[in-house]
Amino acid sequence: MSRPIFAGSAGVYSLTWEGPSSVVIHVSRLREDRYGGTSAEVRIESPALDAPHLYLGRLNLLSDTKKKLAKELSERLPADWDTMLEQLAVLVLEREREGQPVVALTPGDAQAATNYLLPPFLPEGEVSVLFSEGGSGKSLLALLFAALVASGQECSLLGLASQAKRPVLYLDFETTPDEHRRRLRRISAPLGLELSTVIHYRSCATPVADDVENIQCIVQEHEIGLLVVDSAGPASGADIYSPDAPIALFRALRRLGTTCLLIAHVAKGNGDGSRKTPFGSVYYFNLARSVWELRASQAPGGGVLRIGLLHQKSNVSGLQQPIGLEFRFDGATGPIVVSAADLGEFPGRCGDLPVGRRIEDLLPQSGPLRPKDIATRLAVTDTSARTALKRLCDSGRVSQLRDGRYAAVNEDRDR
Repeated sequence: MSRPIFAGSAGVYSLTWEGPSSVVIHVSRLREDRYGGTSAEVRIESPALDAPHLYLGRLNLLSDTKKKLAKELSERLPADWDTMLEQLAVLVLEREREGQPVVALTPGDAQAATNYLLPPFLPEGEVSVLFSEGGSGKSLLALLFAALVASGQECSLLGLASQAKRPVLYLDFETTPDEHRRRLRRISAPLGLELSTVIHYRSCATPVADDVENIQCIVQEHEIGLLVVDSAGPASGADIYSPDAPIALFRALRRLGTTCLLIAHVAKGNGDGSRKTPFGSVYYFNLARSVWELRASQAPGGGVLRIGLLHQKSNVSGLQQPIGLEFRFDGATGPIVVSAADLGEFPGRCGDLPVGRRIEDLLPQSGPLRPKDIATRLAVTDTSARTALKRLCDSGRVSQLRDGRYAAVNEDRDR
């Protein structure tokens, strides 16, 4: 009996024996019992038969029940089933137990820059979190990111470009495929995205950790390069204030082995000026490699939604500069035109940007100012203004004049 072709990962595998009576065995949903036994759901079929299906059931990989199943299968298709089932058990258990290989890290290793699937939002192979209040446009923005990655097109209007064309899977716990289909059509036309762009969509109700084998099958079948999970609460299932919920969710996402964007809501009680965080356990923030906060501004009945994207955390790079986008809605069904926007023009909470960014927006309009005047105009303390000015000067983004005033770099050059 020849060795089978063995494929798959993360608890979802297939074994193929080629030949006149070819056999394929699909393995998933591995479970360990309290006695140390390991069982799996197996689906056995032979493409050579008019009716390929042979068996579906659970199989204990470490017990003699394999012999009983081999006898039953021999009555349906003569083959060396004892050997095939033993090979299945050995190969699957070896793969499950070996984990990831050990690699050597040395100071002399080449230092590669962080790879992004969609700069600066989606570092390749990592889990990023996008969080905001309900109704602020985060699902619409996630769909925009998904469309850019699925099409592999550059969007010069937004200054965004996917670094590669990759299949996308959207796991939706909140709305319907029809709603996402409408949104995709409305944002695609103004951006010139190809109408053939496909986003694989799945409506979900089961927490990701409990459904990871099914999701893994989809990821493998379609070679998914970006996974969008909308949103963290229902995708976790359990008490999201407990560490267990986010730890189980992030463990499952890591197991899937692909770039992921996790949508989350904002925590309550952040109205005291402290940094905003995702709703639930602190682990939703801590386990993510990159975290973006979305702040929105929209007048009641208005057709314009302005959003500010603030980079709150990064384990793979420095924090990115805040980014502004504007969504213009043509009625309830017409195109949604997306464009870059100046955050300095945002009213209310969208103007709640880092002091340094607000100084950068202020000086080109106001001309040179002293620190106390900057503090007064921005309604911040003198210490906050001076600290931000020092950082801006050190990075070459603002200059200090001889009379003690501070100016935008271009202004300074003109004087």
